[in-house]
Amino acid sequence: MTTHAAPLRNADPFSTFGIGRETETATPVLTQKLGTDLTDHRGLIELPAFAVLFDDIGGIPFHRLNMDSSSMQARLTMSMVERPRLHDMVRATGEVQMHNDTYGTTSVAITGGDGDTLCFGVARGVRVGRPTTGESGQWQADPPAPNTLPAVPALDPALSGADVIAKLIDGSLPVGPLAGILGGTVTRSNDDGSIEAEFTGEPWMANLMGTMHGGVIATMLGQACSFGAQRNVRAGGGYQLIDFTCEFHRSPIVDGRTVRVEVTPVKLGRRLSLFDARMYDGDQLLGRATADARFDV
Repeated sequence: MTTHAAPLRNADPFSTFGIGRETETATPVLTQKLGTDLTDHRGLIELPAFAVLFDDIGGIPFHRLNMDSSSMQARLTMSMVERPRLHDMVRATGEVQMHNDTYGTTSVAITGGDGDTLCFGVARGVRVGRPTTGESGQWQADPPAPNTLPAVPALDPALSGADVIAKLIDGSLPVGPLAGILGGTVTRSNDDGSIEAEFTGEPWMANLMGTMHGGVIATMLGQACSFGAQRNVRAGGGYQLIDFTCEFHRSPIVDGRTVRVEVTPVKLGRRLSLFDARMYDGDQLLGRATADARFDV
């Protein structure tokens, strides 16, 4: 069985995803070095690889309006058009668009090295007043690139999406570095086009409140949606996640237990397909997501 073990560099979500900060800017700016660790089972950088960066920069401006009170994200909405290159350095900025004492909405833009927008969306923050286990802003100014794992080769175009998922389940194809870092496996493929995946919550995934970082939750949900899209691709076809929205209900516990994500196709089209994903710990609903996938790529 082919697997990708999590590299020893996993100390926290920031170092794992190559997230750093610019130190000479008046407003918060985060950066992300892309690399092979963040590729999926096709060897591509997809929207889920940006979720930790998006969650972080989406929360900082709202938190800074009242640093005496802790806050967290309640919902993320992300849109992409073009995929980044494998080893790009991207830059993320956020700006609070509206807020009151409890809620805030922040617009987020992630740009590539050429200045073009790669990902845009909004983050909804909420003040929770929970105690934290440390101080915010612990990103390295210049973290190492996440290149400890080799990217997987491109898929055989003769395989249908259902064939690919079957091989991911039996281990004859690797789930890819990104899913491997998250302790991810595809566990089930159904005749209606739905799939199930599992991910393992490890201590390095924790936020400052000791539960799973929202960006890691979003990455898991997004990667599960990617597997759901893969399940429904025709032989020789491709797909790309272009819109993704997730909501956080309860934070998974990061003690080595697994969470289950069920992904169901809502609409399957020749150009655009829609998927619904739900994350569970047993019967407890932890989070929900929807994703739009292009099938005309």
